[in-house]
Amino acid sequence: MTEHTTKIKDFIQDEFDELQNWDDVRSLKKYANKFGKKETLKFLAAMNNIDDEFLTIDNWDMLIDEVQEYNSKLGIVKLSTDTLNDAKISTDKNSAWCLYKEKLKNDGWNQKSIDNVKKSSFEILQYLSIDTRESGATKGLVIGNVQSGKTANMAGLMAMAADNGFNYFIILSGVIENLRQQTSNRLYNDMNQSGKGNLHWHHIEKPTLKSSLPQNDISNFNLGSKDKDRYFTVCLKNKNRLKSLIKWLYSDSKKAEQLKILVIDDEADQASINTKPIEEEDVTTINGLIRELVNNSKVKSVNYISYTATPYANILNETSKESLYPKDFIALLTPSDDYIGPKQIFGIEQPETQPLVDVVRNIPDRDVKVIKNIEKGKSKELPPSLKKSIDWFIITVAIMRSWNHQKPISMLVHTSFNIDHHSNIAKAIEDYLIFCKQNYKSQIPIFEDLYLKESIEFSRESFIIGMKDYSNPEKIKDYPEWPVVKKYLDYFFSLDNHEFIGHIPIGDEGEPKYRKGVHLVIDNSQAKSEDQIVRLVYPKAGNKLPVATAFIVVGGNTLARGLTIEGLTSTFFLRNTSQADTLMQMGRWFGFRKGYELLPRVWLENTARERYNFLSQMNEELREELKEYEYQKLGPEKYGPKVKNSYNYQLIRVTSNNKMQSAKSANIDFSGLNTQTIYFDNNEEKLKKNLRLTNDFLNKLNNVEHKGNRMIWRNVDNEEVNQFLKMYSTCESDVKMRNLSSLIEWINKNTTNMEKWSVVLSGTGKISKYIDDESTWNIHGYTVGKSLRTKLKQRSNENTICIGSLRSPSDLLSDIDDELTDSQKAAVKIAEVHRIREEYGYDKVPQLLIYRIDKGEETEEEYRNQNKNAKKNRAPLNFPVDLIGINLMIPGDSKGGNRTTYVSVKLDSLDEEDYDLEENC
Repeated sequence: MTEHTTKIKDFIQDEFDELQNWDDVRSLKKYANKFGKKETLKFLAAMNNIDDEFLTIDNWDMLIDEVQEYNSKLGIVKLSTDTLNDAKISTDKNSAWCLYKEKLKNDGWNQKSIDNVKKSSFEILQYLSIDTRESGATKGLVIGNVQSGKTANMAGLMAMAADNGFNYFIILSGVIENLRQQTSNRLYNDMNQSGKGNLHWHHIEKPTLKSSLPQNDISNFNLGSKDKDRYFTVCLKNKNRLKSLIKWLYSDSKKAEQLKILVIDDEADQASINTKPIEEEDVTTINGLIRELVNNSKVKSVNYISYTATPYANILNETSKESLYPKDFIALLTPSDDYIGPKQIFGIEQPETQPLVDVVRNIPDRDVKVIKNIEKGKSKELPPSLKKSIDWFIITVAIMRSWNHQKPISMLVHTSFNIDHHSNIAKAIEDYLIFCKQNYKSQIPIFEDLYLKESIEFSRESFIIGMKDYSNPEKIKDYPEWPVVKKYLDYFFSLDNHEFIGHIPIGDEGEPKYRKGVHLVIDNSQAKSEDQIVRLVYPKAGNKLPVATAFIVVGGNTLARGLTIEGLTSTFFLRNTSQADTLMQMGRWFGFRKGYELLPRVWLENTARERYNFLSQMNEELREELKEYEYQKLGPEKYGPKVKNSYNYQLIRVTSNNKMQSAKSANIDFSGLNTQTIYFDNNEEKLKKNLRLTNDFLNKLNNVEHKGNRMIWRNVDNEEVNQFLKMYSTCESDVKMRNLSSLIEWINKNTTNMEKWSVVLSGTGKISKYIDDESTWNIHGYTVGKSLRTKLKQRSNENTICIGSLRSPSDLLSDIDDELTDSQKAAVKIAEVHRIREEYGYDKVPQLLIYRIDKGEETEEEYRNQNKNAKKNRAPLNFPVDLIGINLMIPGDSKGGNRTTYVSVKLDSLDEEDYDLEENC
């Protein structure tokens, strides 16, 4: 891109930020009274020091098209009512937004990420109201990703809102004081910019009527429409703090009338939710105080925006007018191309997408038992997987020090919420590292083998292929040669005992001092010592140390939310909960790994891996569902009931029961269900039963139609499908499919709402006349080739296999009688499939897809010889007989209505240790 092009595109973007109308930018409306279009372009060329022959009308229009297209790919997915203001993005270089934008640039943010913050912040700003005296408080929800930079969006929204006249900002920040202080300091630095700018920011810390500080007297605040003062408070979600804030804030009625408040509830699913039964008049204390803060009609305006990466509790809680339900809008932030989250690490099942970064390693069941014995003090010998995770961490410390990395490097060990267990785990880790130091020569081959194995299994090339849209891939550092790594390991293990390992020492002035070795940190509410710092304290920014500091952090609750683990390269994690919101927040390994992209590894046990795989899919479904509602132009008042009654969101406990107030009394609506069997038991009797059942079922159906490699039956009665589903055997591990009895009951009560079924047998090759052969089916005198599937090795065991994905998206459209366009045939997203079915009049036709899957007898070696490009995480099924897989697609009500009758799905096999993260931190 030439320098001229860049300048003009920047100018076009500034013009649009000011005018918010592409036609006005294109026509140069702002300059219309001065010159004609051609003369205006000459003037603009001169103003930007550009050759006027370059800035022709054709080039101008072409560049506007490019900038407009670029903008269309930014921003948020949103469910909303109408916009509530005519806000503009300030282009004044001294505005709060422009100064914050410049700060992001100086902090190393790339232009696309900055533009995304700008677009998403502005779109949220448009749904705020500058006057809520008659309408009542505006309430919205912003959904980000865990560790994805949503704080930058919050700061961007604050800056833009300040430029547009909002004068008081309240950030509700969790339940942990040191995290509140982190947020407070960060936002003050983001907004204040060393006193530069058109606006004057005032940080009101812990406001109270008891304060004698004149600067905290709200009666002296400058809150007029022309005043340039802006005020903000970061408040802990604590009863006394909130009471003091409310009394102080509304103590001067005349000043209250001038207040234009933006309340940002950070981690809004924590503490803010009412956990008392909704039929009771009382609500929980924090929820009640936030309501009191927000539902105030005496101020000029109040807007309440909740931010969270795990919105299930916010959506499933109360929906009354007085509640905090996001009645006005729900917005979905789009993560940066550089974000490494659930989808990148675990992949998704529908449509099947393999993990983009191969960083997850297995903790065998036997190692889990060893860990439990260590926690109880019955053993000190670490299991192999934990040793390996520690070895990898020490290797990454050596690598990053060889790169002259200056920031902290960390390992997270999270095996239990029980604080009594943490010290035993920490002591066992310390003993192991001392053993490695004492036996360093014999340990070196172990380190070298691990290093070579990991550098091959997850290479720089595989990262770049997986993260194809990653910015500046040329800057991704490759693994150094082994001699370089060994040099830094030699240094590390040669440190004297005092420097080698321990808690964080305390200096003469009470400040933390840091070792050249490893700081072993126990971060929980009981971790204390008189002469050392036991809890996690990173060096302050700018604190130059001889080497990058290394931390092994052992803990539970405090590590599961809010606390950022810097330079995280190794995580050892055992499952502790089946609650979706809690489990997702525990994923401290999600986020950005700039400068050390190849180094992070995560050790997970099988159950935790399965749940994260499920949550990755659940996360995608939530986002796809929001996109579909945006496409249908439906607001949050339609979305709420859909989620509360949704089958997919009930099969894992999305949040604790006392946070699902509305969901608790609502039953399940199966409309819109689209689910497939992906787990199969290696049980010959059950497999044979399914084969006989399916053969008999298909041969009873009349009027078969042949279409390519599919047999199709139309207008099949509910009763016939019900009988088949009643007899079909599912796998207990298949969370979504094991509750077929509830679906059948629902179908029986909703027959008037659906037309008769389409049943499709999908195979391979062409349908042919049946020739007597035990290995094939005779379906009305014809047969079709079996489907071929393989198993995911890491998600399968001797008794149960997982195939990852069963159906082909095109099968979901196979019963449509009309000829589809090429783009429709290529549809892969479920939302697209639903739209196409609706377009052709199939939106009320339920569908049953059936697959006969070849048992796959070959060995893995034979399979790889036959399939040279086979993925390393795949293997042949090797089952005793063929498998029957099914996919169920139930019509959804795309206009947002609900079916008239519901049934409950049992949450009967969730074995977990559920802990409330708001306590014992």
